[in-house]
Order: sequence, then C-alpha cells, then structure tokens
Amino acid sequence: MNKKLRVGFLLIILLFLTSCVERRFESMKMKKAMREYDKEGLVLSDGSFYPDKITDFSVDDYLKWYKGLSHPLKLQLPKVQRPKELTKEQRVEDFNYFFDQIKNNYPFFGVLKRKHKMDFLNNYDKYKGMVEACKNDEEFRKTMEEVMLDLKNNHTRIADRDYVLKTMKYFSKNWKSPSIYYEFLNLNRQVVRNRYGIDGVQSDTEAKLDLDRRSAIFDNISDNNLEFEEAADGIALLKVKSMASSDKYSQDLKVLKEFLQNKHLYKALAIDIRGNTGGNMEYWQNFLLPKLITGPKTVTNNLFFKESDESKLIFADNSLNVERLSNVDISAIKLDHADDLKRFDFYMKEVLTINPDTSDKDYGYPGSMYLLVDGEVFSAAEGFANFVKYSNTATLIGQNTGGDGITLGVINSVMPNSGLVFTYTNTLGYDPAGKINEENPTAPDILSKSYRDSITTIQQLMGAKN
Repeated sequence: MNKKLRVGFLLIILLFLTSCVERRFESMKMKKAMREYDKEGLVLSDGSFYPDKITDFSVDDYLKWYKGLSHPLKLQLPKVQRPKELTKEQRVEDFNYFFDQIKNNYPFFGVLKRKHKMDFLNNYDKYKGMVEACKNDEEFRKTMEEVMLDLKNNHTRIADRDYVLKTMKYFSKNWKSPSIYYEFLNLNRQVVRNRYGIDGVQSDTEAKLDLDRRSAIFDNISDNNLEFEEAADGIALLKVKSMASSDKYSQDLKVLKEFLQNKHLYKALAIDIRGNTGGNMEYWQNFLLPKLITGPKTVTNNLFFKESDESKLIFADNSLNVERLSNVDISAIKLDHADDLKRFDFYMKEVLTINPDTSDKDYGYPGSMYLLVDGEVFSAAEGFANFVKYSNTATLIGQNTGGDGITLGVINSVMPNSGLVFTYTNTLGYDPAGKINEENPTAPDILSKSYRDSITTIQQLMGAKN
C-alpha cells in the first residue's frame, strides 16, 4: 500500500472513531443526567415519577432529562385532598406568576392598545390591588377571570374542570412531544388535582403519537356535528357546528358521503360555520376539506413569538421550522404594524397545503363553494375561514369572523399555590394579506345580515352564471 493510500485509510479510521466517540460521549452525558436526577429522587427505582417534581426542573434541565426518556413514566398520583385556603401572600404570588408569564409571552399588547385603548401591562398595580382585596379563594378565582377578560381574547381564561380533564386525556396520548409531555406532567401535579378534584391521568401508550397541540382546543358538541340538507333548489348545505375531535369523524363521514354521492344534483355547495367557535384544526385540515376539494390548496402565513421558557418548550418539537428573527430578512414581506415585531424574537413561515383525499371515488365537489360566516367564528373555525378565503377555495358570505385562528394553539400553565390553570396563546399570526388575524379577522367577500340573505345571494350568483 503506497504512502498516500495509507494516510487516507488512517484518516477514514480516525474520522469513524471520532464520530463513535462523540456519539458515545453524548449518550454518556444523557445517562449521567438521568442518574443524577434519579439520585435526587425525581425518578423512582421502579421507573415511576411524582409530577410535583417537574417544578424542580429548569426548562433546559427538563429538555435534557426528557431526551433521555425511552417511554412515558408511570405517574405516582397520591389521593386528592381538599385544597387549603390560600393566604393573601400566596394569592399575590400566584398573580405575579401569571402576570410575568403573560408579559413574557402574550402577543397582542399592540392590538389591545389600538383596538381597545388599553395598556394591560400598565395596569399591574390596579390588578394587584384587586387581588390583595380578595377575602377567599373563590373571590381570587373570580378576580383572575376578570383580569384575564381585559386581554380581550377568547383563548385567555381560567380553565374549568371539564377543560383541564379533557386536556389531560388528550395530552396523555402524545408523550413524544416535549412541550405536551411537560404540560401533561404539570397538569397532573397535586395542587392542580386538588383544586379541580381530578384523580389524575396516566399516559396512554396504545394511542397514536402524531397529535398536535393546535388540536387541543375542544368542541362542546354532544349531538350531530355535521348536517346535510338542501338549502334551496340546486344548493346543498353542510352545517358544521364544531371543528370536532376525531371521535366524531366516523359519524360525520356518513354525512359527507351522502352529500358526495349526490353531488351531481347540486350546482352550489354552502358550508355553514356560523356560530362555530373552533375546536380541532385537524378536523378541517385532515378530514373535512380534503374530502371536498378536487386539487391541492395552499396558503402562507407568518408567525412570530417572544423568547421565553414556554416558547423554548414548543420549539423543541422537531416538526416546527422556527428561526431567530434577527437571522431572517423579512423586509420584502408586507406586514401591518411591523413596529410590533420589535418585541418579538422568533419567526416561523407556515406554508400550509391541503391535498384532496382521493381514497374514495366520490371525493371532491367540482361546483361553486360558498362559506357562511359570522362574528362567532373563532380559533380553528377562523383558521378554516381564512384558509378557504386566501386559497380561493370558496366565496365567503356573511359577517366578519372572530379572529385568532392563525396560531400554534394555547399554552396551559399552572399557578403555583392555587393550582388554577390559565390558558393563552403566544402566537402573533399574520394572514397571507399581511394582517394580524386577531386584529383583522377574516372579512367576507360578500356582506350578508342573515342566513336567508346568504342563500338568496347564492341563488343570484348562480343565476348570473347561467
């Protein structure tokens, strides 16, 4: 073997050994981290975990620890106890925890000032005084609800028991997301379970693992969610009451199939989402719209976030292509109120494409589609309306929607002493027209004051096309 070949061979071996050593070293670091946490009592010898220990982690420590998990941990869930009445100091501490988190994450302070002439952060002393005046925990809860109303956003609220339990059950199905698993452990803490009277929820290891935090906003529909009827001669109507969870798919699919098998009878389809306050983004992205369209539809949204522990957790989900704003040139993108972005640190370009579901021979409606909207259309339903408008999938008829549908979903956080769960969004979402969706909800293409006026408008448009 000549000298050059020997040198090349040695270099290859050296690179291989270096790579192996690096991987081995990284593995040793993760195992060392696990052993250290074990010694501190975070993970018991039988592999179980007390959720209260989650508060011992910094976010960086949690992510390092989480990376070493090969499966969800069995949770130690002591019996629920009656919560003790909080002291004045504990209520103020909870308020400060809430206020700091909103200050560091909430995206709509600029919107609040422009639309409602309100400087929420400047009201700190006022809100603190209201909390200090509370005589008991029930007054504190009501006061915090009142404070959150000043944020003027339907995603911000003090959660009730039903919401907390639904969220725990939903999050139990996806421990593969570091941010979802963190919130799942947080919601299983003793202080939360005591406050809401919940025994706790273990991870569901049999469930699918591709769930999204954007889908963790729940519908309240107990009866038929999707209804099909003939609105007028030649006009089919699909009434969508909620962007429902997957347990409604089989029932709603029967309704969709009935329409699609008879689609040749109709010159127009009206999809009525008036009064639909949202639910699961997956409902329209993966179920409803793919059944109705005949070709791919795409829109591009622009999302911005502040730097915080909560954002760091969400960005740890590998599916998100988030970049530091200072590293991205967005000067060519037309964005309203760009001065707001001085307070933001991260950027995500969301290219959303919906493809038709060709698995059924009857897929797709080739006729004219119309979407009926009003001011109660919000969250996931608003996301649907905005997508349909800017992808030219349908003509919107009705009133301006409620907004805040361009988002990565809600953050669920816990006040340390009371265990009250509060929710909010951290996404400043711009639609394809460069407007903040919360500030400028989706506008209809044609204004209409009522359902009957909307159907009459569709009839007139059909007549004009004939």
